[in-house]
Amino acid sequence: MLGFLFPQAVGLAGNPDAAPRDGVVRALIMCTLCALAVYAGWHEPAPARWSAPPRTSYPVNRLYAAGLLAVGVGLAGFLKLASLSGGIAAYYSVGGNYGLEWRGLPVVYDFFALYLTPGLVLCGLAGLLLGGRLRLLPAAAALAVQLAGIVFLGRRALLVSVVASVGCLLYFGRNWTPRRRLLLCAAPLLALAMFAAPEYRKHSQIGGDIASLSDTNSGALLGAAADAGQHEFWAMANYIHATAADDQYEYGAGVYNVLVQLFVPKLLVGEAGKAGMMIPARESPGGWQMPYGMVPTGAGSAYRQFWFLGCLWFYGISRLMRYLWMRAGAGDRIAQATYTFLLTPAVASVVNDMFAIYVPVFMFWIPLVVLTSVVFPGPWQARRPVPLGACQ
Repeated sequence: MLGFLFPQAVGLAGNPDAAPRDGVVRALIMCTLCALAVYAGWHEPAPARWSAPPRTSYPVNRLYAAGLLAVGVGLAGFLKLASLSGGIAAYYSVGGNYGLEWRGLPVVYDFFALYLTPGLVLCGLAGLLLGGRLRLLPAAAALAVQLAGIVFLGRRALLVSVVASVGCLLYFGRNWTPRRRLLLCAAPLLALAMFAAPEYRKHSQIGGDIASLSDTNSGALLGAAADAGQHEFWAMANYIHATAADDQYEYGAGVYNVLVQLFVPKLLVGEAGKAGMMIPARESPGGWQMPYGMVPTGAGSAYRQFWFLGCLWFYGISRLMRYLWMRAGAGDRIAQATYTFLLTPAVASVVNDMFAIYVPVFMFWIPLVVLTSVVFPGPWQARRPVPLGACQ
């Protein structure tokens, strides 16, 4: 929030005519409450059982098998998605991915392509623990697809996900942490990439005018983050103002509606059938509409649902991440994998949309828990696994 939304808030506060003042003030208050909720959720004392070594050690080879399944599903979904553009090269070219109409089959294929993320995590973690370079090939295949999305499509969320995932895998699988000097050097580069991505992706596809990027300097990119134009904080301020002014609070209806939007396919139930499953939203005719490509941010969407009390949503997410982190440190392999692929969406739920956590929870985490505890439960072992970091 400090690195991404705060510079935008500074620019907007200095241009009072760019957005309703009431919306800006409410947005600042809501962001502050959300930040405090995240802090409280992480730092509140945790029960001792969270850090206790697990009573069972789930077989790593079964985690690897689950990862192979996820990579297979993800690659199949990606190849079908790319075929809609005429192949892999065409998918990454001008008019490829960004030329698709995201409804119908593209949405279905992209849904399955999302399984590349847990596939990378599970195969990467299990491969590092089992040893052998060949075992890392499936993870490398999933990583190659994601790197192509970063390089050719300029996907900044994917960049953060890859960096965080690889870092977590090296930590959990090899107990390796980067040097502080490396982090200090990488942080400003990643921050610059966050603001450069929208300009970069205009020319980054195969066949694009990549040479034109040399005309854009880093100062202009960082300055654009603090202007009074349309950006995430501007959208949040208007969204919150419209919610309060027109009494568009949804009182939690969106918690259910987004589940329907994400996981009920129109191809099976039809557009009318899907609309009939949702709770009608409270809208004001002629009210403010979110521009295409903008997001309400986590603070904005939580305010829409629960007023200022929506900040408690992020207390729950922060508490969940704290639990997974402590279980991961105690040697729980399931928690290590889950923390890794939930990390980026948990942050995105704060700065992008409160429901960004839905996809990894309902598509990856819950199926993984069912798979490892019900379908293929691991055997009980007398020897407890050594907690992470116990051997130095």
